[in-house]
Amino acid sequence: MGRLLKSLCSGCLFVIVAACVVMACETPVYRYAMYRWQPAPYEVYFFHAGTPSEQDQRVQELLAEFERGGDSRANVAYIPVNITEDPELASVPPDVKKAWLGREDKDLPTYFISTPYGVGISFEQLDEAKVQSFVESPVRKSLAAQLETGKLGVFVMLGGKDAAETEATEAILKSLVTEVQEGKVSLYISPAKGAAESESQADQSNNDLGFIKIDRDDAEEQWFIRSLLAMEPDLAKEERPMVFLVYGRARALLPYIGKGITRENLIREIEFISGACSCTVKEQNPGVDLLVRYDWDSAAAALADKFGNEEGNESQFGPEMFFPDLIIPDSGSSVATEVAAAQSEEPITDNTIIEQSTENVDANTTPTANKSDKSLEATATEESLDPELSATPTGPEVATVTAVPASPPPSTIATSSSSGMTSVWIVGVGIGVALLVLFGLTFVVLRPR
Repeated sequence: MGRLLKSLCSGCLFVIVAACVVMACETPVYRYAMYRWQPAPYEVYFFHAGTPSEQDQRVQELLAEFERGGDSRANVAYIPVNITEDPELASVPPDVKKAWLGREDKDLPTYFISTPYGVGISFEQLDEAKVQSFVESPVRKSLAAQLETGKLGVFVMLGGKDAAETEATEAILKSLVTEVQEGKVSLYISPAKGAAESESQADQSNNDLGFIKIDRDDAEEQWFIRSLLAMEPDLAKEERPMVFLVYGRARALLPYIGKGITRENLIREIEFISGACSCTVKEQNPGVDLLVRYDWDSAAAALADKFGNEEGNESQFGPEMFFPDLIIPDSGSSVATEVAAAQSEEPITDNTIIEQSTENVDANTTPTANKSDKSLEATATEESLDPELSATPTGPEVATVTAVPASPPPSTIATSSSSGMTSVWIVGVGIGVALLVLFGLTFVVLRPR
């Protein structure tokens, strides 16, 4: 008996594991990262005593504007630290406290800028112009715009002191970008989901990489360069060329330096960002978030518009795109009306009216219940891309059918809705019973003897 129960439990466990494998995410990493992974904030600590000056108040307002959201949103957080009220710095993280105590010049006020992973960039004074250059620059605008178009990633190259070595590195990168674009590098293509051919073509047409070269002496990019060099210890002392592969919402993989910049090493990085996503949390994946001011939610919506309904971008679509069999029509919907009319003894006559709110469509044309160009207009929420399934869409693409001569009996509509609800209850009860049986079997097998 014990062996039988163990076999049953093992079989149930196998079925659950198999179901999880079947449901594994097939969305490429770079797209899933764009849909879901919100960039972690760079922290700006304002050390002061007493009331801030007018300039410091303007800096606070500007940082707060970037932090709040909208089109000007940047992954930055403003944190005031009043030394008078908190002389022991109990309100700040240990690494920030250590940086402050280790500083010889403790003049106030001053700003301390720290990366999301706890690496201090600098103590210095800030004004409105410096804050603007801190969160935005021409290279970062170009980087974000390229990622929005659906590129796998963007190679960001930081030139070295040796001109010949820099040219050799640039040649390797440009050659690899061309190989990927021409399909000479084999990359992952997500399996078919419905329209297999169209999706494969969409994936293949976007085997594309971007490339940006930064001069170390570029005055407009100094903040960006400093954030790149803060990714690893001693990078600021390194004078050889560096290559960072950036993907998603400006998440950068750790750099390759000098002779480590080879075709083979870079292909491994490309295979990671273009491969199937494990759907784990962002922090369990390699990379560091860069400070970029950009409307990433709109960028994610544009990518969803391009690649359609896939795991990770559910918030861009209504529930009928993912669970079409579970959508139960209400009594006022066109589906319920059509079902009731079919069951009615009197068929719908020529006086049937097709109502559409904005489009003037010929009555003989079959109305489309869910056009892709309409459903893709939904954008992600400002706070996150976590899926919030919306109600069944309404609008010009949904036709309402009304029978003029005779209305369907209310009892017929009620029967249709209740039968659908009954089906859902049956499925729910079945799952509950199965879980209860599995729990009971596990308890019998594992109970103390």
